Amino acid sequence: MPKTLLYLFVLIILLGCKDKLTKVVKYYDNGSIKETYYIDKDSIENGEKISYFPSGRVYYKTYLTKGNYKDTVYYYRNDDKNDIKFKKFFLNNDFTYYEDFYTNGNMGQKGVLNDNDQRIGLWKNYDKDGNHHFTKEYKIIDGKEHVNQMWVTLPTGDTLTEGVSIQYHFDKNKLQLTDSIYAFFQTEDSAFNEEDKEKTTVSVVLPKDYTQANFVPDFSNRAKDPGEKQGIPVIEVQSLKEHPNPKIVLQKPIDTTDYKKTVAFYWKPKRTGKDTIRGYFKEEFSYYDPNDEENKNMDRILTVLDKKIYFEFPVEIMQ
Repeated sequence: MPKTLLYLFVLIILLGCKDKLTKVVKYYDNGSIKETYYIDKDSIENGEKISYFPSGRVYYKTYLTKGNYKDTVYYYRNDDKNDIKFKKFFLNNDFTYYEDFYTNGNMGQKGVLNDNDQRIGLWKNYDKDGNHHFTKEYKIIDGKEHVNQMWVTLPTGDTLTEGVSIQYHFDKNKLQLTDSIYAFFQTEDSAFNEEDKEKTTVSVVLPKDYTQANFVPDFSNRAKDPGEKQGIPVIEVQSLKEHPNPKIVLQKPIDTTDYKKTVAFYWKPKRTGKDTIRGYFKEEFSYYDPNDEENKNMDRILTVLDKKIYFEFPVEIMQ
């Protein structure tokens, strides 16, 4: 029988007077240990489990409870130090908390993975000296991992004016059907350079009637391009610069120079129960090719670039 299929029962552990575990050892063809673990009387894995590289170094180590990964899984490097490369902790919602490390032992990044091992939510990244370098917000868009926002930080923790991000808030998440929610959006860090961002426009795109057609969690039912007719019907709320009377939609006064990068509005629910407001903040830059000398006096193609920052906000509407 090949050694890779050989089960060597070497130890029986009595737990109380009822349960007993049997240690199982598997081998590589070269005779080195491949993994060790324990099974109960029903052949279900329980207790410590260790897997090894063919070199004999530890590959990963964890502890199972009734066949489930309920403890942290530590993964190691296949080098002389054989120190921790990354670790995972399985959360109750089938998501996984993840951390990885530089070779000097300092943390590299940390955050949460979904059940497809895609990054979601806020991920913090560190340099080799252990300083917090930047934070990225991930969302699943069109089924793929997507960097939604980014903040770059100094070692002191202060945020630099780099990256791409917005600030936004809704003033309440529980309200009556006759009430409304105040929403405020403002660009923090533009997706465009200093010269171009002076020519950008901002807006917030929402479903025209979310009771009939809301954005799905990964926004795959949105129009993918500016001129695309497919996708659910939407409304586009322009910046305060385009509003005839910006002050009537502001809960708190802001500098008028910020009108260009700010969107504010009131959202009114249409049904009771739990809902999710989904939409995206759009920063858009349009231009004609300045090097198109040949066609400068003719109809030219307008190029439109945009950056979308997706958001969702759960609400509960009461009668």
